[in-house]
Amino acid sequence: MPGLRRTLIHRLPPLACPLLVVLLILLPMLLPAAWQERLEYQAMAIADGQWWRLISGHLVHLGWGHLSMNLLGFLLIWELFLRNRMTARRCLFGLFALTLICSLGLYLFSPQVAWYRGLSGVLHGLLVWALLRGLAGQPVGNGLLLGLLAAKLAWEQWSGPLPGSEAVAQGLVIVDAHLYGAVGGGLLWGLELGVRRIRNEVTE
Repeated sequence: MPGLRRTLIHRLPPLACPLLVVLLILLPMLLPAAWQERLEYQAMAIADGQWWRLISGHLVHLGWGHLSMNLLGFLLIWELFLRNRMTARRCLFGLFALTLICSLGLYLFSPQVAWYRGLSGVLHGLLVWALLRGLAGQPVGNGLLLGLLAAKLAWEQWSGPLPGSEAVAQGLVIVDAHLYGAVGGGLLWGLELGVRRIRNEVTE
């Protein structure tokens, strides 16, 4: 049975990643408000041992407008940068890692953030990861997009959320989540490079 499970995971169709993401962020919106609150990132609750919030906080949203914005962002990243370039297994692993990195960044380095909902931090990390992976094949286009994204992150850290973003999100935009997500994307890329280098040295 363990061998069968590993085989099934390795053979996941590429569309398994976006389909699962869509399902995981749509279902919480159908829950009662009190249940959604039990899922959101809350620093004090995490300190009390409610560790699931490190993951589930990225699956709940402030409203349908907030969810729609994040869902559209994810589908664009998938279609433009990930489809046919990344296996479903690697995509799902990366998303899981990014949720943890983003939440731990908030918990450890932004204690002023009492609560958080949304996928935007993870999406920043996913985009950074995808663009860095594509530098070898398309250095100019991916490098330009990375530069624009870095400028956006710098603006947010210096001046706060982009104009109009909070109106679309239907609430406060936690810009630190974007920063930690982007750092997570860079860490994933570095991890991939390191693993690839070790494998190459072993096979030589």
